[in-house]
Amino acid sequence: MDSPASAAHDLLDRERSLLTRLGGLLDRAAAPDDTRRRLADLARTLDELFLLVVAGEFNAGKSTVVNALFGRRVMEEGPVPTTDKITVLKHGDEEAVHRRGEFVTERHFPHPFLESLSLVDTPGTNSIVREHQALTEDFVPRADLVLFVTSYDRPLSESERTFLEYIRGAWGKRLVVVVNKADLAETEAALAQVLGHVRDGLARIFAEAGIPDAGSPLIFPVAARLALQAKEAAADDPTVYQADPRWQDSRFGPFQRFLTETLTEGARLALKLTAPLDAATTLLADTRARLDVQRDVLADDEAQLAALNARFDEVRQSLDEIAGRAVAEVDRELLEMEKRGTRFLDDTIRVSRLNLIRDRNAFREEFERQVTRDADARIEARLGEAADALLRRVFELWNETYARLSDLKRDGQNKAQGGFLYDRDEVLRDVLREARRTVDQYDMGEEARRLLENTRSALTVGGATAVGVGAVAVVLIATTAFDVTGGLLAAGAFATLSFIVLPAQRRRATREFSERVETLRADLRGGLDRELTQEVEDAIAKVRALVRPVAALALDARAALDAQRTEMDEIAAQAEALRADVRQQFGTGEMTAAAS
Repeated sequence: MDSPASAAHDLLDRERSLLTRLGGLLDRAAAPDDTRRRLADLARTLDELFLLVVAGEFNAGKSTVVNALFGRRVMEEGPVPTTDKITVLKHGDEEAVHRRGEFVTERHFPHPFLESLSLVDTPGTNSIVREHQALTEDFVPRADLVLFVTSYDRPLSESERTFLEYIRGAWGKRLVVVVNKADLAETEAALAQVLGHVRDGLARIFAEAGIPDAGSPLIFPVAARLALQAKEAAADDPTVYQADPRWQDSRFGPFQRFLTETLTEGARLALKLTAPLDAATTLLADTRARLDVQRDVLADDEAQLAALNARFDEVRQSLDEIAGRAVAEVDRELLEMEKRGTRFLDDTIRVSRLNLIRDRNAFREEFERQVTRDADARIEARLGEAADALLRRVFELWNETYARLSDLKRDGQNKAQGGFLYDRDEVLRDVLREARRTVDQYDMGEEARRLLENTRSALTVGGATAVGVGAVAVVLIATTAFDVTGGLLAAGAFATLSFIVLPAQRRRATREFSERVETLRADLRGGLDRELTQEVEDAIAKVRALVRPVAALALDARAALDAQRTEMDEIAAQAEALRADVRQQFGTGEMTAAAS
């Protein structure tokens, strides 16, 4: 079995690895710089002695409590804030003072109590110098145990409540509470009432802060000034000062025994190894909460992008319907011309109208009058109306897309707190700029001309490029009529066989005309459908392309958040496994000393 020292060394190595991994996660999760810096400080304390941080308001008698522990005035006392620096007390063979910075002083002091731990005396949390509170809060994350001093006459003031939430809530620190000036209590009932107030207040503070497993910390009522007087009078001789009535009245004994006897090496090791895990668990919970907020914001973005894509699908369907109606209306015009052409041929290919058939110019004029009429203009009008309808709908979609993306950007700015979820402002800015430019430069008339020109230039019927869909339809139908009647004039058929051949020729001509016009209609219908469908696809594709960078960014952000959530769960499991091993080797570190 490994020795306690070897087991502790192994656990410390594993905790370093855990904190390093947690630091990487905090970097990727864009945690606040202050949080990452304090985590780094926490990792560095793993190689230091057990760190006991003393905190509290300046008028609670914090320095007097420290002095009573050592039996001499190692810290300056006074009715106003006197501790203007962080003072780190360490063991040394001789007394020495070293300045470690503008606000940090290190003192070496020959006392057995300091052989196994370092004690940090902090400025009051309600100090008039703002730097004092910042420094106090900076040392708390490094503490293995926090000794919080409040006073009988002002127990749990508002500033103390705030600081306690920070100690226990922000970093999950183990806490021991000293209620100083207990000698001010006129009766035991009065003291018990104050102690109950402190105990209930702590429970309420932690519950309101949502702090899990916030069991009531040990609470020691003391009169530190009486304890210090007893020790000073006896030159720190236990056999003398413990017999002093002032020592008995100070109630300092149980508190001192807790620090010097109950808080054994094994208990200190358990706390030393558990403190980083508590802090890591708290940091993970905070990071998880931040990620949950980010995931909610991202989910809102994804919902809006999904709604926008659904809108694209709806508009695409409406554009297809407009294009489909245009193709159907053009085909209806062709069908009507086919019907009129068939009737015309049936009425014209007769003996009584041989002169009209023989006169090709007259035949052409009559065909145009009865069959084609203004069909080319009507076809072009139908296509123009369809183009206008398509382009109006596309323009509306651009405007709608711009408005929705503007809302998305505005919502993101409203939800941004200390840095937004993912860096999409620049992408949205570029996208909105492009959308605005398109909307501002959108020329409906020019777009309509472009659409019709593209349709005409790309549409070929009968091997010829159309200069106008209506015009080519009229020309080809007329040409078809001329072709099917041209054979009737060959070899003087009407002169010799008119009464026998003419009915058969009429049936053949009308049938051939219908067949060829059907083919023409199919070609025109297919060509128009292809070109208008392509126009719709291009229009929708341009708007979709506008949104694609935002969607890609959201997709990347989702992948990053999911990866961070997975790693967070793995780190949490790793921390719990470490906690179980610490418990097995050194116990729970729970502090169960009696409070009396």
